[in-house]
Amino acid sequence: MGKLDKINEQLSSINTTLAAQHVTLVEHVRRTELLENKVAPIERHVNYVEGAFKFIALIGIVIGIWESLKRLL
Repeated sequence: MGKLDKINEQLSSINTTLAAQHVTLVEHVRRTELLENKVAPIERHVNYVEGAFKFIALIGIVIGIWESLKRLL
């Protein structure tokens, strides 16, 4: 029975480790979800600013083309 007792102790140790890791994983998932919720508004703002910069660049290109055509004519 000595070998079976050792195996049983090892399995108990593994189960204890798995339970602790599960608790850690649950906490990690909870914190990750909180941070993702905080980052979402920042991502929307960044997308808005990028869109504004692209619009300004487009206006600059249109004005540049317009001025070039005025000089040619």
